[in-house]
Amino acid sequence: MTEKHLGDRVHDLLDGRLSRDESHAAMAHLAECEECTMRWQELRAAREALNSSPAGIDMGFAQLLLNKDRMAEIAQGESKHVARAAKGRDKRPTTIATAVAIILGFTVIAAYLAGSPDPVGANIVAMAESGDRSTAVIYVRGMDPSQMTDWVQPDWQASGLIPVDAKILRHGDADILVASLLVGLDSVVIVEKRGRLASVVVERAPHISVNDVDVYVVNSAPVQVLWQSGAVVIAATCECAVDTLATAIAAFPQAGEPGVMDQIGAGLGVFGDALTGH
Repeated sequence: MTEKHLGDRVHDLLDGRLSRDESHAAMAHLAECEECTMRWQELRAAREALNSSPAGIDMGFAQLLLNKDRMAEIAQGESKHVARAAKGRDKRPTTIATAVAIILGFTVIAAYLAGSPDPVGANIVAMAESGDRSTAVIYVRGMDPSQMTDWVQPDWQASGLIPVDAKILRHGDADILVASLLVGLDSVVIVEKRGRLASVVVERAPHISVNDVDVYVVNSAPVQVLWQSGAVVIAATCECAVDTLATAIAAFPQAGEPGVMDQIGAGLGVFGDALTGH
């Protein structure tokens, strides 16, 4: 018992756990302290209400609820696992995982859109003709294969084609390869640009098949054709017969169009270039 109030001793008095002298002192305090008397009356009324309840309450359990020592004993025996279960599941990991999944989803979508290839139409040859050798980013005499690994090129020895030269021009933000080669005595100009063949060409231009590759004829004098090889659109033009041009086309390797993952990878490359200032 404190100097001012009974405190937890009210429970001991109600449970009959005080000695006779302690009980007399506690009752004497109740006679003088209104706050402790009110607490005593509340606890006693609650116990009497439980004892007289007709609602089928488990009285043994109710008595335990009013016995503070027994409740403290039970609480000490609870495992940490049970305590965590009573507290409720921590939702922070789930929330964080959901937020990360949403951010990754938006990043993938943005990368897919950023990696979407530019449409390439019949004007690709005109783009190439707008630049000359003096404006070339790279000029390759004899079309040295080691300097053209990023572009589509035939196996020169196996094909029998003769490479003459090549130049890489910068047109806007894109590079364009312009190369010349010989098929026998006929000169063929090859132009390459990364992107996807424009739908207007695919839908409207007549096409021929060369080694199961769809080749679109966009001009007849001189003969000018376009086709897709992987992520690159290739144009070939010459003052020659179509069969001669077909020989050159057949020598170029054919790759499938870029898939979804390729496009996402290209988009991530765009983001990387933007961050590094390239």
